Amino acid sequence: MLELGVLTATPSLPIYQELVQQGSQLGVLVHLWDATRMVAQVPGGVALEGQPLAVERVPVFLPRVGNWRPESILALVTALERQGCVPCNRPEAIRLGRDHLRTVERLSLAGIPHPQTVAGSDPLVLAEAARALGFPVVVKVRRSRQGVGVIRCGSLPELEAVLDALFRLGEEVVVQRFCPPGGESFRALVLQGSVLGVTRHRAQEGEFRTNAARGGVVEPWPADAKLHSLAVAAATACGLGFCGVDLWPDGEQLVVGEVNPTPGWKHFARATGLPVARLLVEALIAQARGQGDR
Repeated sequence: MLELGVLTATPSLPIYQELVQQGSQLGVLVHLWDATRMVAQVPGGVALEGQPLAVERVPVFLPRVGNWRPESILALVTALERQGCVPCNRPEAIRLGRDHLRTVERLSLAGIPHPQTVAGSDPLVLAEAARALGFPVVVKVRRSRQGVGVIRCGSLPELEAVLDALFRLGEEVVVQRFCPPGGESFRALVLQGSVLGVTRHRAQEGEFRTNAARGGVVEPWPADAKLHSLAVAAATACGLGFCGVDLWPDGEQLVVGEVNPTPGWKHFARATGLPVARLLVEALIAQARGQGDR
């Protein structure tokens, strides 16, 4: 029987139990590896609860790296890869996708439209540089997720105060041009070079962040070929096999706002009716079999 792995710090979440169930229906064994119970050994492999983790029968795994000790979990991803267990998303691609500055740098090199972005090491110098973007602007902690650490500033004094506070806390940030009208975004779920589907996200009244985690309304969206092409290009530029690409209206065009290497799919699946967990397991099976043919 083919065996697959899923590495996560929260194995009890329903989406991971669904992966196990779908694997069983498809005739494969899906291991849920609890990252909080594992250590990466250098040199060496990975230990789970003090015992070496045998991965010889697990050719492919899905790494899920959230905000819980991301670098420590990425060390596990790297160690598993060294043992020949290939991740759906490689460690460096995950690091890139988790960093808003590195993401826009990669998008820029690929010629993909994104919000104008500035970064700097001094809050006053950075605030002055951000004036050229025009107000309002958006401050982002470089590794923010689900709208946390994302702040809209409508004036220079407000921007200076926000940057001063974040720098005193030791945060690394970027400042981006606010894309009007705000309050709306699109999420494309990309899997192995294809768009599974698209949802539209609308912010609550008085809010510009559209995240479902912050109360945003999620609904299915019949996206056109241009949106699909832009999402796939962004995923490819960042080297991600599975990701969520967030696109924002910017006047008459769309820009890529973020590329999430560990997207959730609960709200997406509920809105679209797509069997995301099954499609993910099928993609991992195809990847595993493809490696066996090499």
